[in-house]
Amino acid sequence: MYNIVCYDDLAAAGVNTTLIRGAKNCCLVKICRGVYSVIRQCKDPKHSAIAVFGTDSEWMRYHEQSLHKEKSHRRRYLDHLARLRTLHYPHYRNDDVICGVSAARLHKIKLFDVTDGPVTVSHPKANSSSRELIRSRRTLVGADKQIVSGLAVTTAARTAVDLIRTLGPASGFVALEQVLREHMFGSDEESIFSFGYPRDALTRVPDAVDELFAPTIGRLATGKIQARTLTSAISPFSESYAESRASLNLHQLGLRDFSQQIDIFDGHRLLTRLDFFHRATKVVLYVDGTQKYVDAGFDRMKKESHQHNRLLAMGYKVVRFRFNEILSLGTFANKLFSQAPELRGFCCNKLVV
Repeated sequence: MYNIVCYDDLAAAGVNTTLIRGAKNCCLVKICRGVYSVIRQCKDPKHSAIAVFGTDSEWMRYHEQSLHKEKSHRRRYLDHLARLRTLHYPHYRNDDVICGVSAARLHKIKLFDVTDGPVTVSHPKANSSSRELIRSRRTLVGADKQIVSGLAVTTAARTAVDLIRTLGPASGFVALEQVLREHMFGSDEESIFSFGYPRDALTRVPDAVDELFAPTIGRLATGKIQARTLTSAISPFSESYAESRASLNLHQLGLRDFSQQIDIFDGHRLLTRLDFFHRATKVVLYVDGTQKYVDAGFDRMKKESHQHNRLLAMGYKVVRFRFNEILSLGTFANKLFSQAPELRGFCCNKLVV
């Protein structure tokens, strides 16, 4: 899969270093030291020995159509390359445990604006650093480790908790919510969208959070208070990175009584599902990601315009946030309270992270 080939295999096929260097601008992409991926069918006869390693036609077609260069694909593509780099790094030691951002990529925890860097691992006895891998001395108990694709990795719960320290509380909060969501509902988002959430989902959240995170947090050497503070506010109902960030903003503002993913009916017909809903004031929040309009185009925009107008006619107040507006608590608060000042009276017990 993904036409992964190592230097030794290329050399055995007669491909020397000079050919590899030239092919990197043509039909090869470097994954990490000594590991490459064949990304297109090459017509250069000098690269014919490389072409035999290109068996994943879908992966090559993706590159031949230049989809990896499109803005809508670029971030996911680079994240995928980073995941391949972690999976195929050739020099792991015995007792290495992949952790931090590298573990998050293996667990497919969605991150935002995280620069690509060396693979990160924990080891019970060794510290070392290179351009491609950072090894930190740390002992992990068996309960905080699992095997993913044949590699030792921190569990999803431990990874999310570690990201609080590695990337900060906001990114850590997002990771915690994603891990909780998959723990409760599975990873098939299309199925969740089609069939909705179990009726008892909300009542199950406290026990699920405790079961998933309490033992892990209890084993932390530092950061227990912050981790417990964040897990006290997480929800499995955020359906995107942006919704998780918006949820954290609301908790930090002391607006703890917003509900998520609430179905609104127009007569007997389902009109829409609200991202966030404050029942006492009938304030609705939508968090927009630009990607959905890239994917669905004008029809999606037209449908949402109709829903917006019907909600207004039914007495709801709608506040819509663009993605960049939820990344700053100050920007988020200014827009929210300028359009729905009645919410100020409901602020209490602000989450301090």
